[in-house]
Amino acid sequence: MKRPSLKDATELLGVIAIVMSLMAVTYELRQTQSALIASTYQARATDATVELNFIADSEFLLPILIATDYGADTDAVASLTTEDRGRLFNWLRARMIDWDNEYYQYTKGYLTDDFFQTTTKPSVEKYASRWRALGIGESRSEFSDFVDSVLAEQAER
Repeated sequence: MKRPSLKDATELLGVIAIVMSLMAVTYELRQTQSALIASTYQARATDATVELNFIADSEFLLPILIATDYGADTDAVASLTTEDRGRLFNWLRARMIDWDNEYYQYTKGYLTDDFFQTTTKPSVEKYASRWRALGIGESRSEFSDFVDSVLAEQAER
């Protein structure tokens, strides 16, 4: 049996070092992804808290949302003043932008399937027809296609 040369031993050590480096990089990438997901969740929670507190304290927006059932009551929406209609328009547009962002995060793997299925998708289902009724369109075609599919599913039920 031939004894391994110094060259063979060095090459073997090099290959082992490369494999271990790749394992370390894979571990670091998983850690980074976990941190990004946690950071994304924290940002959403903070945004939601700030928005809910703002609405609760708003002497302008809260009465509009209550009077129109958050834009669902089309007769009440039609009777709004131009200024109040603008407030509702901007609130629904902000919601649409937020859910578009969550859909984007979901498609990129930064939003858990559980959160998306139990929070984002039902919210889009509930509010998309309201923002569309006010003439608010989705700016990204991917999100618009998603909204179309959600509304089609809803219509089938």
